[in-house]
Amino acid sequence: MSGSVSIREMRPEDEYFVATCSHTYESEEIDSAAGRRRELFASLRRRGARFKVALLDGEPVGFAYGLPIEHASWGPLGDGLVAVPCLCVTDIATGRGLGRRLLEAIEDDARRKGRLGMTVIAYRGLYGAEWFMPATYFERLGFEVVVEKGSTVLLWKPFAASAVPPQLLEPEYTYQPIPGKVVIDLFWNGFCQTSAIEAQRVRDIAAEFEGKVVLNEYCAEDRDQLLCHQIPRAIFVNGVEIGWGYEAPREGIRRAIEQALAEANA
Repeated sequence: MSGSVSIREMRPEDEYFVATCSHTYESEEIDSAAGRRRELFASLRRRGARFKVALLDGEPVGFAYGLPIEHASWGPLGDGLVAVPCLCVTDIATGRGLGRRLLEAIEDDARRKGRLGMTVIAYRGLYGAEWFMPATYFERLGFEVVVEKGSTVLLWKPFAASAVPPQLLEPEYTYQPIPGKVVIDLFWNGFCQTSAIEAQRVRDIAAEFEGKVVLNEYCAEDRDQLLCHQIPRAIFVNGVEIGWGYEAPREGIRRAIEQALAEANA
């Protein structure tokens, strides 16, 4: 498919595409989460974040974020770097080098602002690694591996000799039971659409079990919460983590609560 391509800083007319992670007009649930994310984007911009958009014939087909690492709720931890939590190019525009150009635009901004390097959390060996943040892609673009932990790969691209490598988050969680109650510990962040959507689902389902469930929320946008627990996204039901990779399904959340209740009454 022919067409002209370009990269620009996100404009108001691009925000819906970026805030829905390209899932435009798919559901009210996605649109609702996108509305809250747009508010967060505005806040992050005031703290130095940059949002780059790729265009094909004037229409958005990709995006990337560049966040000062001090405000990156997904991690990693570090100082003076720019974190890239997500890079996305839709299928219609692949093969045009737009991912590389998006990263170059973020790098240009980062260098001008005196940042010491870029970092990214990518993946190797996951079922989704071929389409979501594959480590091999960033390695081809000059990023170096800092550490690998399971399928998670922390990479960086230093700009200065004084740059210090970033660190992965180290989760810290202890289950605190409450007699006669099912305790849900919900760790979430508003920056990740998947996390924001499943957080609302957890709230909705927990409300169905009025009086039987205690819901504790820990939002990673609160820097103190993130540094304390170092968990940007997780759902624990009576200390047992549940998860599906994609947004936790409502029925799955409901089943986990019902099972915890049954075990408590056995």
